Amino acid sequence: MSRAEMRRLQREQKKSETVTYNLTKAQLDAMVNEKFRDELRKVKKEATEDAVRTAMTLMLTLPLEVLIDHYWQKSCSDRIPKFTAHVIDYYKKWESGELDMDKLQADLWERGRVKIVEE
Repeated sequence: MSRAEMRRLQREQKKSETVTYNLTKAQLDAMVNEKFRDELRKVKKEATEDAVRTAMTLMLTLPLEVLIDHYWQKSCSDRIPKFTAHVIDYYKKWESGELDMDKLQADLWERGRVKIVEE
């Protein structure tokens, strides 16, 4: 094999290892936008889940403190685990679509004359 043939063989091997794509600007923009949208969806989902966890923690902790301080001073160690388990069960049912928040609020008004109003 001559020197020229060896060089030619090396060039061909190098070309076969390097893959080259030709894309139009529109195709490249579409690929970038798709990747960006996917990443944006992922970040939004994580932020939403974090906000829901924070809200759930806040809305569970505050009522528990009120119950302990003003209503269950002596029996809180017995009642808190049960209360928390029930709240989490109801939350999971709401999350899965088994409970309707509007219906629950209407039930609160009928049973206890409590109305939750957004200001």
